[in-house]
Order: sequence, then structure tokens, then C-alpha cells
Amino acid sequence: MSAFCKVLAALAALMSGLAWGQAYPSRTVRMIVPVPAGGYYDMVARTIGQKLAERLGQAFIVENRVGAGGLTGTAYAATTPPDGYSLLVNGTGGLAIFPSLYAKLPYDTLRDFAPIILTSSVPQIVVVSLDVPARNVAELVNLAKSKPGMPYASNGVGTTMHLATEMFAIATGTQFTHVPYNGSAPAVTSVLSGTTQLLFAVATDVIQQVRAGKLRPLAVSTAKRVSALPDVPTLAEAGVPGIVVEIWGGMLAPKGTPREIVQRLNAESNRALELPDVRERFSPGGIGEVKGGSPEHFEEFIRAEIAMWAKVVKASGAKAE
Repeated sequence: MSAFCKVLAALAALMSGLAWGQAYPSRTVRMIVPVPAGGYYDMVARTIGQKLAERLGQAFIVENRVGAGGLTGTAYAATTPPDGYSLLVNGTGGLAIFPSLYAKLPYDTLRDFAPIILTSSVPQIVVVSLDVPARNVAELVNLAKSKPGMPYASNGVGTTMHLATEMFAIATGTQFTHVPYNGSAPAVTSVLSGTTQLLFAVATDVIQQVRAGKLRPLAVSTAKRVSALPDVPTLAEAGVPGIVVEIWGGMLAPKGTPREIVQRLNAESNRALELPDVRERFSPGGIGEVKGGSPEHFEEFIRAEIAMWAKVVKASGAKAE
């Protein structure tokens, strides 16, 4: 092929790619969320999906595919066509923890997905049901030592709720009974009803119940206090150092999705993250953090998170089959 023909071929490929990206989307886009409606990732998907629909002129619908703490829906998303019409909204557990937790995971986070954007993060709040006679972390530890086996809720095996509680138990020499649920919303409900008594909750999932006095906050999982709850100490301040956990969420596409589509979704999502109503939704009263950035930044972030959680999983001894 002559040099001139090569140039023409390259220009044709470029124009074809640009046209594909500009025409996208021409039909409804699915946003697969591997947890039930009402949880953090579901909120992220619905918030971003609404803005993308407004910007791009096509419906972005949320499809909740629930099971195994998020594994089922994430594995399904990895098998969908790489055409930009099936996206995944997930985060810490399914993307960074599961690779170390499962001996045989049906997907590989970095091999099977193309990161689009890191949207946001939120801390955990250690909350107890109102029938627990503990007003602070020290009293919780004493109670747990006097009555081992206090039931605690999580949104599934190997999630941040599960592992953070196990880290807490190891650090304090206490023993709790794990009661996993299929999602954050039912886990919160179980503590509200007193079915379980302890939860390392996603802050945005429980902030309203905390403010209404329906759940008692004992500590936050961040390195510094949360401005929305200035009177609630960090775990380190409460006498349990070394546990700093934040939940993060983001959007990905199946690997092989055209670069032009990934870039367009990234650009429009970054614009959405600048909107005041989106920022308030992701960080109500300053309790979370809005992220954003490039697909490359998100990929580097995921790599670092996978490495960090591998150490936590090993230390906790947690396993899943």
C-alpha cells in the first residue's frame, strides 16, 4: 500500500470512529447495577443516568441485577456486547475486593472492563440500633466482649461493610456474627428493626436515619471527622486506629467498547458532576466527595485499590466460594 493510500485509510478510520462517537447513543442505554434499588451504587447510576439522558437525548435505564453481594450483576455485565449500550456502575466491593476474595472469579476487573469515570466516594459510619446500650466505641467493645456474637449486618460477603467490621473485630479482640444481605438497603432496614445490631454503613445510606435519631452513630471510618457529623469521632479518635475505609463508585463499559464512546461518556459525566444538584446528591451536606477525571485516572485508581484490598483480605482471612 502506498503512503498516500495509508493516509487515506487512516483518515477514513478516524472519520468512521468520530461518526460512531457522534451518533452514539441512538437507542436506550442500560446501566447495570449489581445491587438492589436504594443503595449507594443505585443512587450513583440513577443520578448520572438522568443527566446523561438529558445531555445525549436517549434513555439511560437502571437494571438492578442482584446476587452474591454484587458478583452476579458484575459478571453479567462483563458478558454484554462492547457497544456502549450496556454499562456497569459498581465500586469497591465488586471491582477491588472480590479479585482477592474469590479463588475463581468469573471476571477480571481490568481485563474485562474499560473504566469510564470515577464518580464519587463516601465514608462509612459505625451505627448501632437504638436497643444497643452502647453510647460510644469503648462501650460497644466492652459489650461485645461480655456478650460475644452480636449480630451485624452487611450488604454481602466480602463487601466493605463485611471486611471493615471484621477488621474492627480483629483490632478490638471482639467477636460478632455476620448476617449478610443482598444490598445496603435491606442491611440498613435490619438494623433499624433491631434484627441486627451493628452496621459499618455507607454514610449516604444512613445519614437521614442518624439525623432523625433512628440510628446511633459511634464513629466514622475516615482519617478526619466528617463535617456533616462534627461530634462523631473517627475510629482512631475512639481508640481503634488503622481502619480507614471509604466506598467509591464509578462507571465502566465492557472491554472493547469503542474509545470514542468511552471518551464521550467520560466527558458528559464530568460535566454532570459539576452540576450543583448532582454534587449535593453525591455529597449531601458535605458527607461525601465528588470525584471525576479521565478513564486513565480511574484505571490507575482501581489498580491501587485492588492491591490495597488484597492486603486487607489476607489479614482478615476472609474467603468466598
